[in-house]
Amino acid sequence: MQTRQVLTLCALCIIIWALLAVAALPQAGASEIKVGSRDQYRTIAQAVSAARPGDTILISPGTYVENVVVDKQVTLTSSEGATNTIIRAADAKKAVLSLSGTDIEVQGLTITGGNNGVVFAKASNCILTKCVANGNVYGVYLAGATGNLVSNNNLNNNGFGIYLDTSSGNKLSGNTASDEKGGGGHASLSDGIYMFYSRANNVTGNTLSSNRNFGVSLYQSKSNVFSHNALSSNAQFGVRLRDGSDGNKFAWNTFEANAQNGVLIGNSRDNVFYFNNFLPEKSNFYSQESNNINSTTRLNYTYKGDFFNGFVGNYYSNYAGVDKNGNGIGDTQFAGDKYPLIKPMENYRESQPTPTPTQTASASAGSSATNQISQNVTGGTQGPQRAATFLPGFESIGTLVGLFGAAAVIKLIQKSRLM
Repeated sequence: MQTRQVLTLCALCIIIWALLAVAALPQAGASEIKVGSRDQYRTIAQAVSAARPGDTILISPGTYVENVVVDKQVTLTSSEGATNTIIRAADAKKAVLSLSGTDIEVQGLTITGGNNGVVFAKASNCILTKCVANGNVYGVYLAGATGNLVSNNNLNNNGFGIYLDTSSGNKLSGNTASDEKGGGGHASLSDGIYMFYSRANNVTGNTLSSNRNFGVSLYQSKSNVFSHNALSSNAQFGVRLRDGSDGNKFAWNTFEANAQNGVLIGNSRDNVFYFNNFLPEKSNFYSQESNNINSTTRLNYTYKGDFFNGFVGNYYSNYAGVDKNGNGIGDTQFAGDKYPLIKPMENYRESQPTPTPTQTASASAGSSATNQISQNVTGGTQGPQRAATFLPGFESIGTLVGLFGAAAVIKLIQKSRLM
């Protein structure tokens, strides 16, 4: 009797283990869902509703008049690119696309006619790329959003190009946000990028020009990094820092022909500007206050093929100083910049000195390379991370083992009853 009880308990444990294994199995392979007049679904919203996490929604050319909420891990993409695939808001007071959740990817669409073209509503690790968003009040709106990537989009001719509201750790790269006209209310201004209480965002390689107000405007936004952006021909300032926008870094940007100033600083401190080009401007800086118009530490850099270590500032097209020692830094200060560059920033490169080879150099090379890769991969800059799956045909191997084990134990119980 005692043996049968033990065997019965073992069987129950194995069955429970097998059922838990079933619940823990990842989704089967992702599917492709097609949207179009001759496809399975006629609207994008229907396809999103039917999709499972990991699916790709392939949108055929055409104009889709709808407002779409995407609240699961899917990829929305067009079969023929943004020029031929248009989503127009059915309700102009709402967002055309609202992304809510994680690991959503949108690419190759034209998005127009809404209050927001695309809103990241507390979304994280989502991607918007190779899209056109124009004719909206806000081209892209990030609200409480973290770790997202907005890259290589045409965001011209909205009220604002990109608006960040209490959003952090996002990367904005390779976008154009020009000819922004404003839209009344909160969008009465018109900026390429506006940050409101937003921190630690990375803004690189964007073109922010010919906007009715500013290329970039920050309000109570701290520790953001701006690099390799072009800020030109804006009707007021290239960059405006307001009311507690502290500790931001601007390097390798070009300011040119902004109507009033390259940079306006108001009630903000500890911002850093170096290795920027200031080409013909009415004025380069308006009110520097407690900010740094040059690097705050000595940097390693090369100039004309030679290596130097020192403080660096910015290049000004109307600077007429000289460089007697040939280190690329002017010998006299200019407009508050203690270390003005003698040539445009393209003539310089930040670098590290060549290390002296050691016996352990080769042994540590692999670890160093791995660390470099790890540093370059940051949240919000990758595609959605799909769940790992077993090899095809082995998805249920754990379950099968459990069930076979349970069957064997039950067989032993039956035999013991016959004895």
